[in-house]
Amino acid sequence: MGVRGLLSTCLRRQDECVEEVDLIKVARERNGIEILVDYYAFQQFLIYKFWYGLQQYRCNEFLRICGGEYGTLEAYITKFVKDLQTLDITLLFYVDGAKGTCTETTRQKIDTWMKRQYADVEKLNQIMDVCRGVTFIQDLPEDILVRPVLLEIEIFHTLKQLGCSISHAIAGEADYVIAKALKDRPKAYAILSNDSDFCIFKDSCFIPLELFDQNHDMKLGYPGDLPEQPLRLMVGVIKPAKVMEMLKFKNDHLLVELAVVAGNDFTGPFMHNGLQTQLDIRGHPNIQTIAGWLWHYKSADHHPVLDNAMRHNPQFCNAVQHSRNFYTLSYPENTVKPPQKGYFSQLIGERIINGTLPSNIMAMHNNFYWHRMCLEDNSQGWPCVEVSLAELRGRIYRIVLPRQECLVNEHGRNPWEPFKSAGIMASDDPDLPVIHKIQQDKIFWNLKHFHHVMSHQEEPGKDVVWFDRYGRKNGFIVYLLRYFLLQNWGRNLHIIDKEFLALAALALGRPNEKHYQQIPLRPTPRCVSIGSWFQDIYRHAYSFLGELLYLTHEFPLPREIYSGAAWTAFYTCCKDETYYMGVNQVPMNFLLQTQAEMNKITKEKRHMIRYIVEGVFPFDDRF
Repeated sequence: MGVRGLLSTCLRRQDECVEEVDLIKVARERNGIEILVDYYAFQQFLIYKFWYGLQQYRCNEFLRICGGEYGTLEAYITKFVKDLQTLDITLLFYVDGAKGTCTETTRQKIDTWMKRQYADVEKLNQIMDVCRGVTFIQDLPEDILVRPVLLEIEIFHTLKQLGCSISHAIAGEADYVIAKALKDRPKAYAILSNDSDFCIFKDSCFIPLELFDQNHDMKLGYPGDLPEQPLRLMVGVIKPAKVMEMLKFKNDHLLVELAVVAGNDFTGPFMHNGLQTQLDIRGHPNIQTIAGWLWHYKSADHHPVLDNAMRHNPQFCNAVQHSRNFYTLSYPENTVKPPQKGYFSQLIGERIINGTLPSNIMAMHNNFYWHRMCLEDNSQGWPCVEVSLAELRGRIYRIVLPRQECLVNEHGRNPWEPFKSAGIMASDDPDLPVIHKIQQDKIFWNLKHFHHVMSHQEEPGKDVVWFDRYGRKNGFIVYLLRYFLLQNWGRNLHIIDKEFLALAALALGRPNEKHYQQIPLRPTPRCVSIGSWFQDIYRHAYSFLGELLYLTHEFPLPREIYSGAAWTAFYTCCKDETYYMGVNQVPMNFLLQTQAEMNKITKEKRHMIRYIVEGVFPFDDRF
């Protein structure tokens, strides 16, 4: 987020504060450079370019709302990173801690997160209108697209396979760490982000993502499924000295004061809720008028209103001091800190740093969980997948919480409201492991615990150890399918047998996603809901439970079991009513071919399917 209005001002006045640079030329002159990447900003940028280019290439505008073309995305990222590596441009990725990892950061940013939540719900409404046929896909704004449920899992694995450095923040955001790394790493050249804070840090060199590849030499967002290796790579670079020159500042401390008064992540909640309107700023408060105000006052606390606020409001005073320390890289070491609950906290922190746990686990350990926004039917009273998976998370909470704690505060959408907070109790199951007793080399012990957790919906004595029957990769898929079926048969989504068989064919058959990307079918709300629910179960089983038990290397990746385009085609062909809708959208031979492939997979996997659905609905394995 950064300083309100600063980045847009710089982009509007590029001739005054932006320098054009060829990164390939710089890398050649310096015998290689490092670009420090703000991961989540980069992810949002690249996924937009990916969807926009792919939907043009495949002539299918619905791809961006189907989500989950993980195999194609993996190839796209691999080509992007390898092309830069070939040119001696190394990308170093820095990942923010999950919401709730740091209590102080949560207090400062909870209002911002809630505003974003409401904005995300509004985007969900717009996408659902397309799925319902109320709005044409052409009328959906280009920047509204689906963030696939398993996106981070696929991208992190791809980056690790490419040998990229990924630094995970244990708690809070990674901005400060990135700014220090730019100063401390000899080969570090610039920061790639969209956060205007990087316009303020002294000696910063900041490439806004909007100014990356200005001449489109990599063909990002152009029709195609892969980027191109560039002969030159022109980027726009913003440095604090240029920003000072644009704003007519003679001292760099004025940039810090500008961030305080304009409102950054720390002071924004105070400045934008009344304080700013009490200042004698000439005209509407914006970057230029606030800069003019600072020419006179020099410092925020030289104005009586802000001086009085700092004297009588400790939280505002802390926010101002925090901002000054932040931009001058003089934070006290313990400013942004994870929970301190003894050995559990230390162990979780170490595992996040070495990449064997997501930072969501630290947030859970800190009694906080923010629901993932999934693409699903948001009709009033319709079930939400994150709410429905609370029972599964309760078992995960028991693993990561100290024994004397049993409550985690969850925040997100529910079936009736766009935002609601609720306390979820950790399970009281005595057979769940404690995190400090989980050992990486005890694979069989860990598989046993995975089975125990993922079988909690089974009737006592009727659970089956699917790993013993089908191996670890296929066994994992069977656990997901069985969990989904028990969760939604006769409740929640009220899944029917034809829908489940289509989902089983997708997960077990690994169809060619590129073929199905060419079939422009509009997914229905129920179609995207089933796909999101299945993926979110995968996310819990893989990213939370599997990571805790050191088992993810045994399990299939998202690209091996799911494709949004393939699922849309399979779902369309599984029922008469959706099939007839599909006939009105694409030639019938596409649907006949899809139906034939589904039947072929179902026939090949019929013995597995028979056991998966046993006790739920009848299935004739003589299919």
